[in-house]
Amino acid sequence: MRNDFAIYKETIDALELARVPYVVGGGIAVAAYGRVRSTKDIDLYIKPEDTGHALEALQQEGFEINPMSDVKWLAKGYKNGVQVDFILENIGSILTTDETIGRGRYMCVSGCRMFIMSPEDLVFRKVLAMRCLRDDWYDCIAVLSNTYKTFDWDYFLRLTENFTERALSFVLFVRTDWDHVIPVPLQVISTLLRRMG
Repeated sequence: MRNDFAIYKETIDALELARVPYVVGGGIAVAAYGRVRSTKDIDLYIKPEDTGHALEALQQEGFEINPMSDVKWLAKGYKNGVQVDFILENIGSILTTDETIGRGRYMCVSGCRMFIMSPEDLVFRKVLAMRCLRDDWYDCIAVLSNTYKTFDWDYFLRLTENFTERALSFVLFVRTDWDHVIPVPLQVISTLLRRMG
């Protein structure tokens, strides 16, 4: 894992040198917010129009690159067996925007300073990603349990405007998790219920 983070740091340094806007999501962002678990790669969220620039920045640092031209949501880089994923689009046709990036914050993970996705954007994407044999909602609970005092529920509601049923299911799930006491505001639940009509 230590070797992986050396490659992740090279990746981040290359992007920052090339001035490619990004935020780190996925398992590494979850670890930044307090739930350390195994992860096979680093997920870097970039705007689709920056894909070519990002891949070029890595190639100049000796990475192999794969633009994954047959799919529209992903591009990849590799170095010394370590994988770097550029996430261009999430489930639900969710793109990374200037606001997504602008809400990020620098945090330290395994001794590496990274620009980490906001807890709201991270939870939103993982709420949508949850499916059989994945732990996304438990990742979300871990993130919320460490950020609920400052979590921007208004922004979360805006993000989930077109995914009301999934968002309502998630917040009710959080309210019934007896292992973590996370005070989801009743106003959030009532807003989602009103949206259901």
